[in-house]
Amino acid sequence: MTGAGRGLRALGSLVLLGLCSWTGARADAFNPVVNLTVEAWTSSSITLRWEAPSGLDQQNYTYWVQWTGRDNKTESRNTTDTVFTAEGLDPGSSYEFSVWVEKDGLTSSKKTLKTTTAPNPIRNLSVETQTTSSITLRWEVPEGPDLQSYAYWVQWSGEGDAIETTRTANTRFTVEGLEPGTLYNFSVWAEKNGVNSSQVTLNAATAPNPIRNLSVETQTTSSITLRWEVPEGPDLQSYAYWVQWSGEGDPIETTRTANTRFTVEGLEPGTLYNFSVWAEKNGVNSSRATLSAATDPSPPSVMSCISASGGYGVILTWSCPPGGYEAFKVEVGRQQFSQSGSSCGKGVSLSGLRPAQAYAATVTTIWDGREARSASMTCRTESTVVIIGAIVGVLLFLILVGLLVFFLKKGCKKSEKKQAHRDLICRDIRAEDFAEHVRKNEMDSGYGFAVEYQQLALEDHSQSQMMASAPENNIKNRYKNVLPYDWSRVPLTPLPGEPGSEYINASFMPGLWNSQEFIAAQGPLSQTVGDFWRLVWEQQSHTLVMLTNCVESGRVKCEHYWPLDSQPCTHGQLQVTLVGEEVMENWTVRDLKLWHMAERRALSVRQFHYVTWPDHSVPHSPDPMLAFWKMLRQWLDQNMEGGPPIVHCSAGVGRTGTLIALDVLLRQLECEGVVGPFSYMRKMRESRPLMVQTEAQYVFLHQCILRFLQQSSSAPAEKEATYENLIYENIAATEA
Repeated sequence: MTGAGRGLRALGSLVLLGLCSWTGARADAFNPVVNLTVEAWTSSSITLRWEAPSGLDQQNYTYWVQWTGRDNKTESRNTTDTVFTAEGLDPGSSYEFSVWVEKDGLTSSKKTLKTTTAPNPIRNLSVETQTTSSITLRWEVPEGPDLQSYAYWVQWSGEGDAIETTRTANTRFTVEGLEPGTLYNFSVWAEKNGVNSSQVTLNAATAPNPIRNLSVETQTTSSITLRWEVPEGPDLQSYAYWVQWSGEGDPIETTRTANTRFTVEGLEPGTLYNFSVWAEKNGVNSSRATLSAATDPSPPSVMSCISASGGYGVILTWSCPPGGYEAFKVEVGRQQFSQSGSSCGKGVSLSGLRPAQAYAATVTTIWDGREARSASMTCRTESTVVIIGAIVGVLLFLILVGLLVFFLKKGCKKSEKKQAHRDLICRDIRAEDFAEHVRKNEMDSGYGFAVEYQQLALEDHSQSQMMASAPENNIKNRYKNVLPYDWSRVPLTPLPGEPGSEYINASFMPGLWNSQEFIAAQGPLSQTVGDFWRLVWEQQSHTLVMLTNCVESGRVKCEHYWPLDSQPCTHGQLQVTLVGEEVMENWTVRDLKLWHMAERRALSVRQFHYVTWPDHSVPHSPDPMLAFWKMLRQWLDQNMEGGPPIVHCSAGVGRTGTLIALDVLLRQLECEGVVGPFSYMRKMRESRPLMVQTEAQYVFLHQCILRFLQQSSSAPAEKEATYENLIYENIAATEA
């Protein structure tokens, strides 16, 4: 290289060195921005503010803002303003910001700061539990990343109270030391890196203190009055109260009141109820105060008092009161007798009295330590003179009857009629002898049957019928001479404020093994249909047997008491629905559903309706009746639960008595091999008058038994006795 070349290179190096030195002096002269701060932040943006560098001409200056997020992703923007908002950021996230100045391609040094966006607000703030002194809040974490790194602030105040604030790392917090029954305002927000979310607020109240001194003020047979004191705590006048109650097996009932005294009405007598009472304020309930209390028992009604034991005692009968009862205390004069709870509705024999005296008799229901006394009834014991006279009169009557029978026998041509017929008719007849017995009785136009039936008519069954004869019950009887005896009638549960509501024309009837195996009832009148269904419900009878048509020979014999179609009929608290019906040639079978609307319980009932029994007569043949009986007996044997079957015709004595007697006597044949129609007829008439009402029905009963024996081959196959469908006249006939 020449000397000139080396000189030129040296000069270029000096020039370049000088240029670089000058450029570096210009960069160092740019001061950075000053007072870089965060002016505002939200969950998705951060606003920065700074001041321009001092000593510079601010014209044509550009500011650069650069930020880096959690993924080290860097973004930058420029602006000519000293305020800048970075948007589209993630909530609750940390960012590093840098700001510098640029002019003419030259830049200042950077100013940096780190900050965080505001978290999203918490979610689903709610009250978890409330007590009298605390409220527990629960919430969910904010939406956004880094869910585990939040802190939370809880702030609260009551009316007129100072604001309190506390910090927690959990999403559940219990505020304690609060006043009972007080409304509080709550605010909760999230915090991250010193930056708060927006606040979420709610109002919630503490539970009131429980009521005090819950007690029973009064109780009757149908109501209980409760009383209590207001809860402890402030603002005593602003409470509402809830009262809840239920009996055993009953649905729970609840009502609201503003008073500290409440009467629960419409309760059952002699029944234990459970009560709960609690206070409410600001929609929050206190804990419950509870107690159990019982209604008063209902007094029984004394139905009859009949002199017995030669005037030295009485037979007292009283009704079963509605509701609960454990025992009964019977007072006759100054004597007291204790009786079990099962003694109601039955005649109870009481001794130790004196003849020819009048005694005041009362019966007291005892239940749960409480008592309810009946109205007093006067019992009169018979005089021994009267009793002796009655005995003498009966003896004279029997002597006259004996003479009458003697002369009747003497006037007959056939020698068979000279034997002591009365002794023969009282005994049971062996199955193998029954056909001969029927054959002999049918001789001479049925003379033997006539004597037997007249002998039944001579039996004295005069007994008390006071309840059936009461003025308020006259309208409930179809016939004046067909009234149930007091001791055997079926009592209904009395209805409050309805005198005589415990009466229905129906009697318990003895069967083969049980003294109350059947109920013989009068066919319902229009005014007694409701009573009839009450009888079915209270006895829980699954079987009805109807032996009459509603209208016969143009006369109404029985009210149509069941629904005509599937549309239910309502009688008081009972709703009756026809479920199904099967119509046969001689009878119809109906399935009915009985629903008690208050007790919310159902009873299934099957009605067997025999439709071809002629009015004031008997069926033309025993065969259809025997077929009907077999179907009925099969049903009864398969359905042993529930109360006795209820049998009715029109008056409830003629056709009703014939069917009941047929069932009992045929079962007697099957079980014992003997049958006693006369003996059972006499037994039936001790429980209800005029059972098997006509001589024709008495003969028909024998024909059915004979036909049964022939069908079952229980008797030798003799020539079938001729059955003449004679219509015998009953002196006291009312209806067939």
